[in-house]
Amino acid sequence: MNGLAMQSTGVASFRKMTPGMLESQRLAMANDIVKTTKAEVAITLKKAAPALGIDGTAYHILDILIGLTRADDWRQDRRPLVAISNDKLAEYVCRSTRTVIRALKRLVEVGILAYRDSSTGRRFIYRNGASGEIDRGYGFDFSPARQRIDEIKRIGEEFQARVRAEQEAKRTVNRLSRAIVDACRTGQSEGVDCTVFLEELSAIMETPMLLLERADMVSKLYELVVEELAEDKTGDEQTASDFKEDNQMSGDHDIGVTPYNITTHQTPIKSNKRQPSNDSYSKTNSASHEAPKIAPEKDQSSKFSAKSNTPAQLQSPQSGQLDNGLSEHLSAISIGLIDSATTETQEMLGMRFSSWVDLSQSGEQLRLAIGLSEDGWKQAIMALGEKMAAAVLVVTVEKTLRDPEGISRPAGYFRACVDRAKDGKLALHKSLYGLALG
Repeated sequence: MNGLAMQSTGVASFRKMTPGMLESQRLAMANDIVKTTKAEVAITLKKAAPALGIDGTAYHILDILIGLTRADDWRQDRRPLVAISNDKLAEYVCRSTRTVIRALKRLVEVGILAYRDSSTGRRFIYRNGASGEIDRGYGFDFSPARQRIDEIKRIGEEFQARVRAEQEAKRTVNRLSRAIVDACRTGQSEGVDCTVFLEELSAIMETPMLLLERADMVSKLYELVVEELAEDKTGDEQTASDFKEDNQMSGDHDIGVTPYNITTHQTPIKSNKRQPSNDSYSKTNSASHEAPKIAPEKDQSSKFSAKSNTPAQLQSPQSGQLDNGLSEHLSAISIGLIDSATTETQEMLGMRFSSWVDLSQSGEQLRLAIGLSEDGWKQAIMALGEKMAAAVLVVTVEKTLRDPEGISRPAGYFRACVDRAKDGKLALHKSLYGLALG
């Protein structure tokens, strides 16, 4: 009877549902919408992607989809939807359509996306011309990621903490194992038998175990080696001091004699007289001896100056003008000013910009926050340099976080700032001062 009922309905199925897909659908229908932003979700997903098993094509597609969403659609009264066909995604990532379908299924099953299908399966979005809100939309829904933002953030932080601990354990194993070998070589050169320590180190390195456990065992072995060699050295020093005391000669019967070391005979009369000198002759003679010494230095400096001017002459006037303009802008910008002006960006990233290295390393996360493509970021670095490009990027992110409605397309805003910086018309220091005071 049930089979006949299903045949009579004639409803076609889009796909076979899994428990992960059903959970994503449940999250997409939640009424208690979590407050978040597009930038926060993009950075959180990037940090947690390895822990969620998102890599390769799935990560590339995730980057494209979240970049296609509008920042306003992430408000609590709206829905972050994106409509794009499988064929278009396959063209973007240079993969087959079947590979794209599997990657999308993976994103849905881990609780990031949810399918929002139309009656025909076609994906489209119709917006209100005045407000820009979505009137009707079907495609991929980021509501599950929005609802799980705190959970995904915790997963990313735990994963990064585990990675940092493993990296530190690996460095500890490499550093202390070399230190043990060096210490054993030094001990063997002094007659200490260190074969047991080297055999134990080899056993630790060859036995399969967790990296953290291996680091702990190597640390304990290193402490034991240092302690043993220190005890042997202390015993040798004590023996040497005892031998020195036994063989030290006494000086009780030595005679105090003042040594007389002057052996050059001097005539008393002539040695007390001061010989007159001809000042004019001495000055002329010294000047004549110093002149040959100064002249070669002058010639050499002229040669070096000629050589140093050669590279400058090879540079084009346009490149020199660009470098001078950018260096002038950077001279008015300090990392301390950036740190005080980008408080919301640092709070979103969970880090401080204490150095230019910190700012440059956060470029990838800042790029994702505004939906900037990887090629666009590389072109900005080539045009402005890594420091200047990172400074323009962090200012763009900070302005977007403070006024999301004022900058509707932050990636386009960033590109416009890059063009102005190349022309020498970007007063970035004024923007930073304004952000710091505001």
